[in-house]
Amino acid sequence: MMKAKVFIALLGVVLTLPALAHRYFFGLTEISSNLNTGAVEFVHQYTLHDVQHALSKLAGERFSLDKENAEAVLKRWVTDNFSVKNVDDKKVELTWVGFEADYQKIWVYQELPAQKNLCGWEVSNTLLFDTFSAQVNTINIVDEYGNRSLILTDENRTDIINCQKESKD
Repeated sequence: MMKAKVFIALLGVVLTLPALAHRYFFGLTEISSNLNTGAVEFVHQYTLHDVQHALSKLAGERFSLDKENAEAVLKRWVTDNFSVKNVDDKKVELTWVGFEADYQKIWVYQELPAQKNLCGWEVSNTLLFDTFSAQVNTINIVDEYGNRSLILTDENRTDIINCQKESKD
């Protein structure tokens, strides 16, 4: 009798795991300067399963990172959905550096040559918005003006990098 109760309890937990496994859709991009090269680095981090799901939906077939053209597909998707414009409202082309992944996360790397600053630059990030309506993309900027974040959603896909130093009055 006790074994049956334990089995039923475990079965209940196992059956609810898929529903509990992934209730939020969150992406993180960090923009910072490389102290050695001066390049501005863009590091995007997402849940691998979400990215694979989005790219499968886009391609109409199962997407996997071990496919021959996976990096080209991933690069096009990121380039189409993440962009920056300088203060002159001109889109700035980011250089693709590459990506890496483990069984849960994927990291995508892009960069720009050294910049004086990114003050007033516009950032747009629509990665995963077409797949998950609740997607939230956070962009952390780390530079001489401090650390700050932009929070982008399907309703607010673009924001401006503010460089005002906070007064401590």
